[in-house]
Amino acid sequence: MRLVVLYSGAMIADVVCGREEILVGSDEACRVRLPDPRIAGRQILIAPGESGAWRLRQLDSSCLLKLNGRTIAGEADLGAGDEVQLLDFSIRVYPDYDEKAPGRAPTAYVRQSMERFVATRLPPSATVRRPEDPVTVQPAHLDLIGRAGVVAANCAAIEEMIDATLRFMHTAMGAQRAWVGLRRVNYGAMEYEEGRHVAGQAADLPPLGHDLKPRVLDRAQFILVPFVSAEERFSVLCGPLNGPDGTLGMVYIDTGESDRRYDQKDLELFVMLLGAFAYHLDTIFKTVARNRAAMIEGQVSVTHETQMRLTPRKLPQSDELQFGAFREPGRERSGDIYDVVRMANGQVAFFVAQTAAGGSLPTILMAQSQSAFRYACMHQDLPHIFLQALNVTLFDGQRDHALHCFCGAIEPAMGQLRYSLAGHVGAFIISARGEERSLALPEPQPALSLAKAAPYPLAAETLEPGETLVLFTSGVTTAKNRRGETFGEERFVNILCDGFGQPASATLKEMLTDLRSFTEGGQQPDDITVLLAHRV
Repeated sequence: MRLVVLYSGAMIADVVCGREEILVGSDEACRVRLPDPRIAGRQILIAPGESGAWRLRQLDSSCLLKLNGRTIAGEADLGAGDEVQLLDFSIRVYPDYDEKAPGRAPTAYVRQSMERFVATRLPPSATVRRPEDPVTVQPAHLDLIGRAGVVAANCAAIEEMIDATLRFMHTAMGAQRAWVGLRRVNYGAMEYEEGRHVAGQAADLPPLGHDLKPRVLDRAQFILVPFVSAEERFSVLCGPLNGPDGTLGMVYIDTGESDRRYDQKDLELFVMLLGAFAYHLDTIFKTVARNRAAMIEGQVSVTHETQMRLTPRKLPQSDELQFGAFREPGRERSGDIYDVVRMANGQVAFFVAQTAAGGSLPTILMAQSQSAFRYACMHQDLPHIFLQALNVTLFDGQRDHALHCFCGAIEPAMGQLRYSLAGHVGAFIISARGEERSLALPEPQPALSLAKAAPYPLAAETLEPGETLVLFTSGVTTAKNRRGETFGEERFVNILCDGFGQPASATLKEMLTDLRSFTEGGQQPDDITVLLAHRV
């Protein structure tokens, strides 16, 4: 079985499974890792059953889980063609056709594919042509091939390409019925399907077309059926759209009730036309991918600019309490915000927030959260009141803009800390002896915007002299070195513990040196934000 993982429609992982259990979650140890703090460390288990079929089991119910658009809880069967949806992630299930991989036993899906192929009985009159077979170009075909290239070159979108292919099959090949199926990867089910009769009515792929799929898609074979049977005398041509990286789909045409009969010359023309269309189709797919990447890069750039504008230029300092802050922008995604304000009552309020939302949502959330925070500081609201109010503001019934937030207020002279936490933001106190204690709440609260009536209770601690309060976002768990090893929360906390007792600026400098040394030549897709408060 093969699992293709997509984030907001873009493929981020391609996992080939044997017969072992597959864990899905945000934990680094998961085979399918979904880097989102809203997702549990171990969210889903995908495991083979005794009969050979696969089962999906939900391990944590904190996130809404859907299978093929239907909400599920507990367990469900999982097979080729299914799609699992979890927040902004989709996991599509495909059969594994790599049956010749050395040292691997064929999976159940490979055997199923082979059985379908063997069970496909071609009509006695059928001719099979393989991609490597030579093709003879007829003089009369040169004009059609040239026209096909021009038609394909004028298509800028997938839908245009499908329409042009169908029309060309009707006009150039005399097809009474034409059907096209496309996919962005070279295996699995079709993502785009459209069929059309010559008069314009919609047409489904007939049973014979479905029977030919294993040969066309799995073996890249072109098939000519001069006549289907004594009862069905129409002709059929069916073949793959073979791009440079594999089979991207298939085309089926037939002559219906017309008097036309396809022959060997038609088959060779069909092979050449599909080749012209396939290579331009591959170009469209790659252009769409590049444009999407550029759009995401532009969105991230706007978010980075917003972060810079909203970041406080100077943090409040005192003889009793020193603040330090650091942020390393993510190279693929961005969604962190922090602020520190000295209130009229002498206390210092601060918050750190992060979101995994996509598109323009991070920019909106940053502006909303900082505006709400500064308004709360003017009224000297307690941290849990701020979270409750911001949660009501953000809640709209949608689950695509969850905001994880830690908000606190410290009385500098006595070190009294009151705080509240929504979702997951790393929060520790490093003692004067280099020992950490977590500020996680006994009962975790959901991220903001997910539950309108969430209580967000107020908690209290004391920051003793020589101790340091550390807040950080989950970008530290996704940063990787050139070998693919993650920086990780434990490594991060250990670095901070090693620097116990130092001023905030010195601790940040050491941490930054270690982080950049670790990620050199590696990846840091998400923002890393760190806020320190050191009591002198």
